[in-house]
Amino acid sequence: MITPTHVVTNAFIARRARRQALEVPSTDEPLLAETSNARWFISGGFAPDVGLYLLTAGAAIFYPLVRNLSLEETFRLAFDDLFFNDPVWVTLQNTLHSPVVVGAMALAGKLTGRNRLLSFALGCLLHTAMDIPVHHNDGPLVFFPFDWSTRVNSPVSYYDADHYGQIVAPIDLAITVLGGGFLLVSLLRSRRQRQSATAQA
Repeated sequence: MITPTHVVTNAFIARRARRQALEVPSTDEPLLAETSNARWFISGGFAPDVGLYLLTAGAAIFYPLVRNLSLEETFRLAFDDLFFNDPVWVTLQNTLHSPVVVGAMALAGKLTGRNRLLSFALGCLLHTAMDIPVHHNDGPLVFFPFDWSTRVNSPVSYYDADHYGQIVAPIDLAITVLGGGFLLVSLLRSRRQRQSATAQA
């Protein structure tokens, strides 16, 4: 899925957790009801993709300037070869996508009481769980770093028209646009309510 969809989804879940905590007070506050934990959870929505963005941007500069490749040739090299075979690309793309790595991070956060680490890891895990069903042959390496080849080969792709991309891509975009719009309106409404309450105090 596109990165904004992950961010919107994580933000929506964090918002729901916070609202439920306000509506049904409890002695045990839900993990994501805490603002800092929610922010780390939301950051787990985009963090797994940051490495690929940086590598792609670097390749788009390096290969045309140094190797005299066109951008089309550069992107073909990047996503047909480097993405699957270059150790640096594989490592940066899969570290925070790996259920093994982020699962270990979540366990460490839980056992040590580091709720921000736990929240971040859970955000990354949700990102991966959403990615696996919509990547035909380029999804996360599910046992990385112990296995550098095993991926779930889904029959569906979020972008490849040969694997229902023409159906999934609009849904993906709609989640980002509609969900993002809903969250923005909610944020502005909450801010106005806080400002009004402050003015009346």
